[in-house]
Amino acid sequence: MASSTENSTETPYAGPTARDMISSHTLAAETLARHGSGSQAIFDDDNINQLRAFVTDPAATRAALLSKLDANEGDDIAVLTAKVAGNCSLVDYAVITRGTPKEALTDGEMETLRAWFASGGGQPQGY
Repeated sequence: MASSTENSTETPYAGPTARDMISSHTLAAETLARHGSGSQAIFDDDNINQLRAFVTDPAATRAALLSKLDANEGDDIAVLTAKVAGNCSLVDYAVITRGTPKEALTDGEMETLRAWFASGGGQPQGY
């Protein structure tokens, strides 16, 4: 899941799929456990920064993403999900689904990530 610009000698990602992590609500736990593990990391540095911004200020992050997608709060979740499909990040999906029955990160996961970032987690790894 980390950037494809990584060193090709690293082991290919072998962890759970994004779909599995979202449905089992283990995305936050896997992010913490795998950060700093190169090709096994869930997010690269850019996405970790985006995730940090999202858990710090979900409303501002959502507003910025809606603007980027030329969408608004009134758009149906199916429309928003379709707009992010294939051309946006897993963090974008988490932002779009926040507060819906299909949310990628629960309140508990958001709090776990906030605490992790506050304690120095999610430092740049160079990928």
